[in-house]
Amino acid sequence: MSLGTLFSTLARDAKERLSASRPREALPPEPLKLRLGGFVEIDALPYRMLAGRANFELEECSQPIAARGLVDLNGSWLHRYYFDDDETWLQVKTDGGTDDVNVSECILWQYWDVKTPANQTELKAIAGSNSEIGLPTYEVGAFTYQRVWGVSRGQTELVPFIEQVFDKSPTTPSFSCHHYAMLYRRLIDNSERQEYVLISVEECPDSLQVVTSIGVDLNPADLSVT
Repeated sequence: MSLGTLFSTLARDAKERLSASRPREALPPEPLKLRLGGFVEIDALPYRMLAGRANFELEECSQPIAARGLVDLNGSWLHRYYFDDDETWLQVKTDGGTDDVNVSECILWQYWDVKTPANQTELKAIAGSNSEIGLPTYEVGAFTYQRVWGVSRGQTELVPFIEQVFDKSPTTPSFSCHHYAMLYRRLIDNSERQEYVLISVEECPDSLQVVTSIGVDLNPADLSVT
């Protein structure tokens, strides 16, 4: 049984704008001067001030960009930049197709947990209909997060999308990764920033993993790229 077959019922009501689509020939312009091979520095002070109020922790972040991911949302784009430490990544959402760069969201992420199911039975146990993924709330560490996608009172469907991954060329993807994901968030106490949990079943050419990432809003003013 393929992963697509396994999650066909979970994904049947996913929003059309997030559905997997064929990659467009024209790539959108990259935001905030971000690019494959660029060097990123992020002011960690705003994140250190969240200590004790968030799962996300950042002492410092000065990293080259080792890989770039791109997700076509049929009118908007998710630009993902994976840093060299293999622990931190940045996601920027832009609107306006392939002509404009209108940044509508910027989130800094860290990997929290990675599971590698050995077979379909283990995958179902981790992310299937009897798991906690897709329920209205989700607990990580000491905090409870509210589901962002889906309106069901019970478990809702995972959202499918395709990510093109660029790690050798800035214009030609090396491979595509199929995701089946769910997003949660919470407002951090005494802060205007939100903390997110993204759980994604990731089917890449040589791997199948269930990846949990913790993210916090990033102010682009705290970002420097050279």
